[in-house]
Amino acid sequence: MTANECSSGGQLTELASGVDALYLSGRADLSPALFAALEERRTAAEVAEDPVPFEVGGVEWSVEPRSFGRYRYRLTHPHGLVGITTSEYLPTFRVQPRAEFLHGVGPLSVLRHFEGFGEYLAGGPVQWTLSRLDLFCDVQGWQLEGDDRRRFVCRAQRRDLHEEGEAFTGFEFGRRTTKTVCARIYDKTLQVKTKGLDWWPDVWGSSFDRAKPVLRVEVEIGRQGLVEYGINLPTDGLERAPGVWASVTSDWLSYRVPTRDDTRSRWPVAAEWATIQRAALRGEAVGFDRVRAGRRRGELRKLTPALIGYLARAASLVGTDDLPSTLGAVRHLVHRDEARRGLMFEDRVANLVAEDARR
Repeated sequence: MTANECSSGGQLTELASGVDALYLSGRADLSPALFAALEERRTAAEVAEDPVPFEVGGVEWSVEPRSFGRYRYRLTHPHGLVGITTSEYLPTFRVQPRAEFLHGVGPLSVLRHFEGFGEYLAGGPVQWTLSRLDLFCDVQGWQLEGDDRRRFVCRAQRRDLHEEGEAFTGFEFGRRTTKTVCARIYDKTLQVKTKGLDWWPDVWGSSFDRAKPVLRVEVEIGRQGLVEYGINLPTDGLERAPGVWASVTSDWLSYRVPTRDDTRSRWPVAAEWATIQRAALRGEAVGFDRVRAGRRRGELRKLTPALIGYLARAASLVGTDDLPSTLGAVRHLVHRDEARRGLMFEDRVANLVAEDARR
């Protein structure tokens, strides 16, 4: 059996690996004038029941009419979410970059971007800490089943099997509420299909075989876990990611070959897991524009069946039997709705474009 040969005889291929989440916390002294401006924008958003613009360094963000957890001010942008608070008991900033931005430009660029954002608002340095780090490895050629759960050796007591009908969809080890370590192994291609994440094939590259499922191994290290690994600064997390991955996939979770030994921890590590342990963790950026284009393709793919269904139903109700005449009838229905609501179709489109720009 070769280094990347599965116990079933197939070949295991690593498609991508690296950082999948990089959450930050930052402490800084913000001016009363900034908080007054945020409160004014938050109040305006509540009145409008919709996000309102808020410019930061020439870049338009949005202030939403709701909080971000315990953070009163929730700022959104296609690059991520930022919470800001006046509380002395919480870090001033809570930052969650979007996965699209992270994989589009790479984790180091994401870190520099939000560091600059915080320092601009603070008018000086911010004390940043890493609050969560997710690492992943996507592979093809590994077929797992629910009964394979007994082959995993894990320090966590809580383990969950996820299935849809008789089909395996994933395992979960540990709980994120501990803020230490938890892990998930699941069918990534199923998630891509159901959530419209059609930009992932761009990340997987030319080695991706569309006829085969992609299995993801994902490790989430919360704040307490990061402390135990001696990680405080965000740069520490990026630099030590390979070592953390090696530790978690060697000491915390592993997949074994059963033997007659009653002690599973003495079972040999399976070849599939040896490949996971050697994950490159390079996390190469694929370009933010490519990622956003992939997301649009995914949303259109999910929308198309419903759109065709509604058009066919409309045709059956208005008495048309082809697409051109149906679209003509629908145009009249849209004009009638515009007159009744006082809202033009163009305005609806503009609102959705603006909403999409904030995502």
